[in-house]
Amino acid sequence: MTTKRLGNKNVDLLLNQYRAERKRLLFQLERVRDTIGQLKEMRTVETPVVADGAIKRGPGRPRKNPLPVDGIIKRGPGRPRKNAALKATKKTRKKRKVSPEGYKPSPWDLMVIGNIQKKGRLLPKEDIVSHAKDWAKKNAPEMTAQEVEEKITRVLQKLSGTRGKLGTHRSGLRRGYHYGIKDWFFATSGKLRGQHLDKLVLN
Repeated sequence: MTTKRLGNKNVDLLLNQYRAERKRLLFQLERVRDTIGQLKEMRTVETPVVADGAIKRGPGRPRKNPLPVDGIIKRGPGRPRKNAALKATKKTRKKRKVSPEGYKPSPWDLMVIGNIQKKGRLLPKEDIVSHAKDWAKKNAPEMTAQEVEEKITRVLQKLSGTRGKLGTHRSGLRRGYHYGIKDWFFATSGKLRGQHLDKLVLN
């Protein structure tokens, strides 16, 4: 079939016809695929049952040692894995329970809190460190001054946390925080209460 025998007009008509036929076939193919997918979803898998009521395995290679032996499921030549029932009875590590009131204070915590309460005002870190060095000479003489300062840094981080006993206030007039008793601050915003502003003493 050539354009000389049919003419360009007839060729164009045939092209349009075959293209329309191709679109129709593609549309039908898409509908067939959708129908097959819907039928697969509707299909339920039936498990054959033998006469004695035992469940019969479907086609395929049977599993080796499907039932646990002495509480252990065999995994072949490798290391056996304990049965889930025995695994559930295994003792698990107990999680450390934290009281809603906060962590149990250490002697260092009590020293820092007691110092702030005794002074009755908000203290910067350097004042707390200075007092801690004097306290450590008697209570932790093996620690160096650098170790005491590092210890106080960790203590202040813990005590000023969510469940800690201290609140923090930044004056903006000096570096770092001033630390005070939690009750001196608002529980929601963490800001220093107005009636305790006199406890902020700037040297």
